[in-house]
Amino acid sequence: MIQLDGITKRYGDKRIVADISFSVEAGQFCALVGPSGSGKSTTLRMINRLVDPDSGRIRVGNDDVASLPIEGLRRRIGYVIQSVGLFPHWTVADNIATVPRLLNWPETRIAARIDELLDLVQLDIATTRGKYPHELSGGQQQRVGVARAIAADPEILLMDEPFGALDPITRQALRGELARIHKATAKTTLFVTHDIDEALQLADTIAILRDGVLVQFGTPLQILSRPANAFVRNFVGGAELGLKLLAQRRAADYLRHDVVGQGDPIAPNTPLTEALSQMVLRRTDRLPVGTAGESLAGSIVLADLVAR
Repeated sequence: MIQLDGITKRYGDKRIVADISFSVEAGQFCALVGPSGSGKSTTLRMINRLVDPDSGRIRVGNDDVASLPIEGLRRRIGYVIQSVGLFPHWTVADNIATVPRLLNWPETRIAARIDELLDLVQLDIATTRGKYPHELSGGQQQRVGVARAIAADPEILLMDEPFGALDPITRQALRGELARIHKATAKTTLFVTHDIDEALQLADTIAILRDGVLVQFGTPLQILSRPANAFVRNFVGGAELGLKLLAQRRAADYLRHDVVGQGDPIAPNTPLTEALSQMVLRRTDRLPVGTAGESLAGSIVLADLVAR
């Protein structure tokens, strides 16, 4: 668990972070979002003490981070940044092995961990192990950066706009990979981004910051359905808010048994945005819901999506 309690940070007369408090439960994925200059990265950096708060307290697990030796704290935390920060003169294998070697792991254990992580981030072990960072694409470098960050199995993963410099196609692919990796590892993750769609796709909880102030904290569905104010409403969706709400809900949430849908069934976990697209393509206002080869679970109807 990560707990921030009244965290404040100033540089001279400028307030960067103002009395921020929220908690991230063990295993959760939390996104910090907001416009440039809102205090997202500063908040993240205070957790691993790259920056110390002027007041307030941060706890990791049961420990106040201010009471821990910095080296010991950072060994408990993986850190991924936008520019990746791989050592250019080291191979992929050596980059991933950085922290395990500092911890004096046996080389056999390190070798096995490198292979395990390359497989996890879906890079070919045989062809990637001995390459240098300049021989990799931007997306591949980010995958190696994630592997290095979790090599020593830290409790927490901090990610500061890790996909910000990538092209949209690579960025979207890596979002899916990160979601898969988080599910596989269950690392408590804090992820800084200015992209609300990225946060909505990945996060269990979202903290929205503006001018160093925490404006709203909650699940994606809570924030989309009950924006705290006009700023949040505009930031999370504006005119597209309805579609983003549909993306957070699944066909199984709207099942009816008194109507019959038309055409092939969609899966119960289909996002309602995809269901709506299928209705338009099939020119129908109702779709069957079920799993191939099994009896139908029910149907969904366009009027219900609009009404609710």
